Amino acid sequence: MNERMLDKNHQPSDDEIESFVGAGSWKNIRLIKEKLSEVFDLHVELKFPFGNNYGWGYKFSHKAKHLFYIFFENKSLTFFAQINEPESERGRELLNSLSDEGRKCWEAKYPCSNGGWVRYRFFDEKGLHDVGIFVSLRTKMDIAF
Repeated sequence: MNERMLDKNHQPSDDEIESFVGAGSWKNIRLIKEKLSEVFDLHVELKFPFGNNYGWGYKFSHKAKHLFYIFFENKSLTFFAQINEPESERGRELLNSLSDEGRKCWEAKYPCSNGGWVRYRFFDEKGLHDVGIFVSLRTKMDIAF
């Protein structure tokens, strides 16, 4: 795990988050927010969930339905979501279109229910492809960044 924002007593500002994750990752956050706002009634909240190991991140929701988290890391981001095993041919096609790194994260997911928790660390725009696939699997909607 990369360095994260772990001071629960200090809620970071947007400027602090941007400085920490880097300009490229901050641009990716803005792009994710923009694209998902076109499809969902999107709510993005700054949270410190799951105890002291995950740190600060954004919780993305559609209305009251939790979609995923993005945790802030030094010069990168980590996408974190519970995703079920695909039941449709389209879902299986999406899995097959993951990059090698995305496929490794899918295979290494923490088992839960009919799928598991996927943790995918990404640095640049190339990682957005896999994030879009994971969001598509989570929501059963075609999402591309």
